[in-house]
Amino acid sequence: ALAILCLPLFAHKQNYSISDQSDTMHFRNYALSILDTLPMNSLFIINYDQQWTSIRYMQECEGVRPDITSVNLSMMSYLWWESKRFLYDKIVFPGTHYTRGNTIPWINGGFTFSEFINANVNQYNENIFIGGKLNYDDPQYDEKYEEIPHGLVRRIVNRSLSNEERSKIGYSEHYRLDSLAWWRVVSGYLSANLPSKSKYSEKTWERTIRIEFFDHLTSRATYLLDVAVKEKETFEKGQNKTRVLSSIVEAAAWLEMAISWDDVNPPPPEMRKNLGLAYMNMVRSDEGGGFPFFEDIFHAGGDNNDPNQDHRHNWWTHKNQEGVKNWKQWATLRWKEEWGSFLELDSSRAVPGYDQVKIIYDAVLNRASM
Repeated sequence: ALAILCLPLFAHKQNYSISDQSDTMHFRNYALSILDTLPMNSLFIINYDQQWTSIRYMQECEGVRPDITSVNLSMMSYLWWESKRFLYDKIVFPGTHYTRGNTIPWINGGFTFSEFINANVNQYNENIFIGGKLNYDDPQYDEKYEEIPHGLVRRIVNRSLSNEERSKIGYSEHYRLDSLAWWRVVSGYLSANLPSKSKYSEKTWERTIRIEFFDHLTSRATYLLDVAVKEKETFEKGQNKTRVLSSIVEAAAWLEMAISWDDVNPPPPEMRKNLGLAYMNMVRSDEGGGFPFFEDIFHAGGDNNDPNQDHRHNWWTHKNQEGVKNWKQWATLRWKEEWGSFLELDSSRAVPGYDQVKIIYDAVLNRASM
């Protein structure tokens, strides 16, 4: 009888730490980490339930960032949306509701996503951001616009303007500094307070915050690496040589941290490929001034905020690289490790550029063995 009476106490002890949400601020911090990175009077298009409920609560209940117009993309796809348009007096709706192009609903007065952006891009001075994915394929949108990583969301920009900006010397450094400022905000809210994987299972909404954090961290690093390498290739033969080493180094550091810090999801082969590409360009760099300063904006993270979990163990320091004389030798070793790991994965064969990576990797190793 005593054992039976003790069962509720035992269950309470076992589950209290998991069920106790009295100090949980995950969704509030998540919403603020997005809102505080957006420019004044932006249009924020949301197509993700967790993002929508978190953002709307902070705006409607706590009065945070009322200057930002938030709209739910999926809600816009219903016929009844026509009766709700009056709630958004700043937005121009080019039809009754959002739908797929070249369909009966479109012919009857609906509008595509590209038509919606076209109607509002000047109204919001190109400060239009999106979270989540589109409901329908939109070739016209893909042709005209590009989505650039911006903290935990993406900024919608005209491709012609984006290409013009990227054609200028210093674009990668400009993006690096701007995006670093946005991520200081994100990090301040989330990096030391990511939902614990031991407390929140894969079925919980809290776990998705953790997933989003690493997905967008990786997206920023990948985009930064891409624009830096392309800028280097564009200007390396010209008279006005550009300086992109800081961007390449920072991109590599973020990818390294994403791999070692995100202990839930294994890194995709594309990440190994990109890391190898970053290290190869570090080795080939002829920029003077030594190894660039890398600002570590992330707080001690990890499960349960354990400060002893070091997510930077692969990064260059003068102390932790035994037998390595300088940072270029270290970068060479890391290049060999990452592209070697990439080429060993069967799943890598489906990654674009696999054959080119293999040719370069084999050529370098063969030359080194001579």
